[in-house]
Formats: sequence, C-alpha cells, structure tokens
Amino acid sequence: NSKDEDIDIAAERTHSWAWPSGYAAKTEFNISPSGELINGRKEALVSISRLRSNNHSYIYDRDYEVLGKMIEGGFHTLPYNELFCRVGGVGRSAIDEDIGRSFDEGLGLPVALFVRSATYGDLTALLRLRARLGAVLGKQSVRSIPLLLIDPDIGTRVLTENLQKKLLSTMSNSLNPFQNPHLKHKTQINAVSETHFQQKLEELLDLDDDNIRDVLTAEECARLAGGYGATDESVAHLLIDAMVEDHEEDAKHGNGDRFVVGDRIHHKLQNIVNEGLSAAVRSGDFNTSRQLLILYTLVASRCKQEKEKENESKYHALDDDSISVVSSHSKRGRDNRRLARQISSMSTHKDMDSKTLVRRPSSIPAPPPPPPLDTDRLRSATNSDGLLAVLGAAEVLKALQTGDAAKRALEAADSIEEWIEKSEHSVAFRLASWRDLTAAQGDLKIATESHSNLMAFLSNKAINNRTRFAAQLRHSVANTNFEGIDFLKEIHAILGTMHSPCLRLELLQFILGLDNRYSVAHVARSVELAATCLNISASDDIFAGEDLDDAYQ
Repeated sequence: NSKDEDIDIAAERTHSWAWPSGYAAKTEFNISPSGELINGRKEALVSISRLRSNNHSYIYDRDYEVLGKMIEGGFHTLPYNELFCRVGGVGRSAIDEDIGRSFDEGLGLPVALFVRSATYGDLTALLRLRARLGAVLGKQSVRSIPLLLIDPDIGTRVLTENLQKKLLSTMSNSLNPFQNPHLKHKTQINAVSETHFQQKLEELLDLDDDNIRDVLTAEECARLAGGYGATDESVAHLLIDAMVEDHEEDAKHGNGDRFVVGDRIHHKLQNIVNEGLSAAVRSGDFNTSRQLLILYTLVASRCKQEKEKENESKYHALDDDSISVVSSHSKRGRDNRRLARQISSMSTHKDMDSKTLVRRPSSIPAPPPPPPLDTDRLRSATNSDGLLAVLGAAEVLKALQTGDAAKRALEAADSIEEWIEKSEHSVAFRLASWRDLTAAQGDLKIATESHSNLMAFLSNKAINNRTRFAAQLRHSVANTNFEGIDFLKEIHAILGTMHSPCLRLELLQFILGLDNRYSVAHVARSVELAATCLNISASDDIFAGEDLDDAYQ
C-alpha cells in the first residue's frame, strides 16, 4: 500500500538498512571504515515493507517464508529484527554544527540511549557512548538525552541523574577500573590503530559536566580519569583547582613562599595525581597515565614559575577573588578557552623521539621539573610496557627535580672509570666481570636484549665502549643544569649508541632511578616521555593571561 511505499522511500533516502527477521547482520563488525557494508550484508538487505510483511506472516500465517524457504507451522516467538539507522544526518558534527542538520540523509538526533542489562560493563559503555555522541554531534545535542534500561522482564527504567552520579561514585570507589574491551588491544604503546584511538578520545568522560565535581571528591574524579578516561580540559581543571587549594592552605600556615615538596604542608595536587595513576595501573591504561603525567607537569611547572615570579616581586599575596577564576568548577567564572586549545594538541599517542629531541630550539628554556611523584609501588605492580614508560618518566622527572640525577651521574662516571683502570691492566679482571654479568643476566637481575659477548671483554671493545660512555657522562654533567631538557637529550644520545649494554645500562638505571626491569627500549621511552612533558611545558605559555596569572595578581 502507499504507507509501505512511503516508508521504503524514506528508508532509501535516509540510508536506513534492514535485514530479514532473525538475520544476524552484526553491523559493528561488518561496516567498513568508509561506511559500506561488507561480508555479504549488503546482498542480504530487504525493504522495511517486506520485513513488516514477514513479521505479520510469522504471527498470523501457518506457513511462512524464512530466507526464501517456505516453512510450515507457527511461530510462538517473533524472530528479532535488526535495522541500521543513521543519526544526526550526513555531515552533522560538533565542529560543523550548522551543516547537515536536515533529515534528508539521516533520522536526526537520537531521542534516547539504552542498554539491555544493568551490568556495570554495559552501564559504563552507555556513559561512554553518550560522551562519544557529544564529541561527534555536539554536547548540547546530548546533554539531556535520556539513558534507559530496557529489559523484557522489568520493562523500561530510567537512569536518572542521581543514579548516574551514584554509578560514577561506585565506579571510582568500588569497581576495578577497565577500558573499553573493544579498544584496549588497539590502543597500546606498541600497537595503535588510529581509528580505535580516535574512538577512545571521543569516549572520554567530561568531569565538568552535570556538576560531577560537586558530587565526587577530587580523589574520586582522579580515579575516574585514570581508570576510565576523562577529557584533557576537565582533568586540567581538576589539577588546577588542587594546586590552588594547596597554595591557599600553604598561605594560611605561613608557608606560601615555599615550593619544595619536602617543605610544603599540603600536597593535594600530588595526591590526586597518584590516585589517578594508581587507577590507570589497575585498568592497564597507558594513555590515561600519560595524560595525567603531562597535565601534572604543565600545572605544577607553571605553578613553580609563578611562585618564583612572585618572590622576585616581593611576594604578592593570593587574592581570594582572583582565585575564584581557577578554583572549583562551580566558582569558575569563565571558560579556559586558551587552555583547551593548547591541551587539545596533547591528544596524541606519540612522544618526542631522537629527531625531535635534536630539533628542539634551545632558545626556549624549559621550566624546571615538577615536584616528584611517588611511583615506586606502582612500578612494581605492572609489567605493561606503556605503563612502565609513564611511571619511568615520572621517576626520571623526580631524579631531575631532586638533584639525584646529577649526583648519581658523577658517581657512575667515577665507578666506570675505576673499572676501566683495572681492566686495562688485567684480563683476569675483565673475565671475572663478564662472569658476574652473565650470572646477573641469568638471574634476571639486569634487563638486556642479549647476553654479554665474551669476546668484547677479551678484546678492548668493552673498554672502548665504557670509556666513551664515561666521557659522555662527564660531558653531560659539565654542560647541563639537570633541570631542563638538555640532560635528557644527552642521555637519549647515549642510549642511541648502545647495542648490547650491561654495566652501562645498569648505571643508566641507577642515574635515572629506574629498576632492573627497564631495558634500553624501556629507558628510551621513559626519557622521551619525560622530555615530552618538559617540552610541552616550555612550548607555549598556555596559562598566561587566562588562568594562573590572574590567580597570582
């Protein structure tokens, strides 16, 4: 009839797809990145009018057709129907909000999102789906969209705002955090799919939405960010607020002119970052831990720079009215637009490599490393390459900030020069050294890619390698201040010349404060990420004129 014809015309115009009753189209696996059906799903399409006709036949006819075959009997349960409908219209996006708003090639905006079960996995997926729709269609389009549970036994239930906040509280306090299982193995440090990584970014929760910050504590928000993922901007706001609170408390206790962690009374900023990193380790998420470390470096380093400026100008007390600009979300008077624009460039999984380390202009001085984080317990709790890189980078920054790297580098140079002096006069000493190294490798006390070569010790190769290594260390100590990126460039250059290091690797681990699980590749990743943190901090004054400067005037 005309009604069925109108439906079929509308379905064709909106590119809506339907399959026969009972057909498992599984569109989540059978649509190409370009939006085309694959694996025979296009050939199996039927019109919606035919689908309706078949459903009627299954219910009321004794004989019915299934996939072209006539079957006698009757159905007691109607086979499920699978349809694929486009939402938002072609071209509709958060970036181009005025493009593609018509219904000509899509059904428009969704009216609700739903799950079929009340498991925490499905409910978390529902929150991530809403965040993804907000990233694609615009937050205003999904801000008040209903979240539903549809179950054949209990009917439809609404996930109200109060229930959503209770769910977030449970996720941060009672659940073992987890990544999206469909993305987890495609967003690792050594295996990154750009498509999956983009989806991961779109699914990040916004901690500034729906007054979440007024319901959850800063520590709970940090656990959500580390365990499940949150947007760069909302995490930055969280850290800024913690930093300002620290300074307010320090000022009350007469400690406002100090910055060194050992002298400070309050360490909320470090505490919430440690909470976030702990949740990231539990969920095995390299990306969220990397995000937390970079943002922490940005906020803390900028904070220290402002304190130094303050001291030079005879110390200006913090003004409560100006603090409100960057304090709690409920008090924030305006958006940190410049901060958001700068941070958006951080949503990449690539860190500085040897080329970018060399190219970085020395005319831009890097800020000092941030106050140290305590990651010893977290490093022992993971074997993930990505997490070891992030936690190792935190330890590298700690070694730079405390000055331990400088002292250890001198000790290492003295130690290896002592070995060289003894080895030049005794082959027996070199053989004993080789035997000790191979024993340590056999006990897994040193992380090396291959066992030590005996011939390198019988000849002068080991002596030459270690002589060059000692000279490089001396050069690093003499020509860097151990607070910026220059020392990391020197260490990265040393790592680039290593092929089968043993003692040299052990000494680098000692200098940077890393344990014996860190191979050359692990150390290089940690150094690259630490350099990335310092480089981003120095690349632009991202807080100037909009955020922290106002708080200190």
